[in-house]
Formats: sequence, C-alpha cells, structure tokens
Amino acid sequence: MRKTNQDGQAIGRKGAESRARLLVAARHLITATPTETLTASAIAREAGLASQTFYLYFKGVDEALLCLSRKASEDTGEIVAELDRPWDSGQLRHHAECVVSAFYRYWDRHRAILNIRNFRADGGQDSFVEVRNASAVPIVTKIAARIRAAHGETALSEREAMSRAIIIFSAIERMAARYAYLPGWRSFVDSEDLKRAEAEILTLLISPGRAI
Repeated sequence: MRKTNQDGQAIGRKGAESRARLLVAARHLITATPTETLTASAIAREAGLASQTFYLYFKGVDEALLCLSRKASEDTGEIVAELDRPWDSGQLRHHAECVVSAFYRYWDRHRAILNIRNFRADGGQDSFVEVRNASAVPIVTKIAARIRAAHGETALSEREAMSRAIIIFSAIERMAARYAYLPGWRSFVDSEDLKRAEAEILTLLISPGRAI
C-alpha cells in the first residue's frame, strides 16, 4: 500500500481506513456497475465519504481498480500450494483436480476484478499487464516444471514445457472466468464437466510416458 496520499502527506491510521473503505466500495460497485460508468463520486458515496476524499488517495478510478487487481492477483496461494506440495505418482489425476478446483475457487472469490484486470491487460494497459503477469508467471512456471519433470529434460526443452504450461493455464483461466456464461453450450456441458476435462488434460501433460 502506498505510504503517502496524492498531496504527499503520510497516510495515518484514519487515512488508511478511508482508503480501505474506498476500495471496499469500489469492489462492491464493480459487481453490479459497468466499469465504464463507474465514477469516483459513486465510489466515495458508496463508502460514505466526500467525493474529494477519493482524489486524496487515488488519481482516478483506474488507479483504484489497479489496486484491487493487485490485491486479487496476490491471492493465488492455494493454487501455488497445490503445485508445490509433494505429488503421489499414482494420484496424478487427483492432484490435477486439486489444482483446477483451487483455480476456480480463486476466480469465484475475485471474478469481477479479475475480469477487469484481464480486459485492461488484453487492451494493452501496461500496469494491468504487469499485475496479471506477476500473478500468472509463477503458476505457469510451476506447471511447466511438473510437465518437464514428468517427461525428462532430454525429451522436452524448457521452452516446450513452458509453451504447454501457458496453453493449459490459459484454458483453465478462460473457463474459470466464464464458466457461468456458456450460451449455447449449457444443454451439453456444465462447469463440473469443464473442470473434469481440464483436469484430464493437465493429467495427460504431467503423466510420464504419455503422448504430449
């Protein structure tokens, strides 16, 4: 968290509380308000603060959204823990399912702001790209290490393992982000079908001797 406000003054306890209230209000509003219509005054009003108070702590709405994106992006501990724990070679499907389920829970906790983060990142806003990558790269790297360890360094280069990890990460993220919105597909599959399919693909990638 930044230590000074926009006027360069140190943020004390009351200032930190006001800033936190504004972020809570912004998080609440983005679940029901289109981002393009979100305003500083609406956030301040939701927080029960004066409009000018918002600009004491944030340059604009985008900075508040970036702060929320950064906080959400740091909450990947459960996913990382699943990838770091020792895996039983006879239970690879179970471990893959745990990783996928942790990913979905992460998205369920932060769906609104993560969708905004990714939309801004895809649109080329560098600050959101940086936040997104800081969250994704450690996970992708750990998946790649699992893939390469399963097949051997002589069979699969680091770049090849990373490429496969990026593809499976992107697929899981996309489905976790949008599984509640499957127009035209709901008569065929639901979110549990998608999770099982993703776990099966991840299992194939991390299974020794399997075609990749």
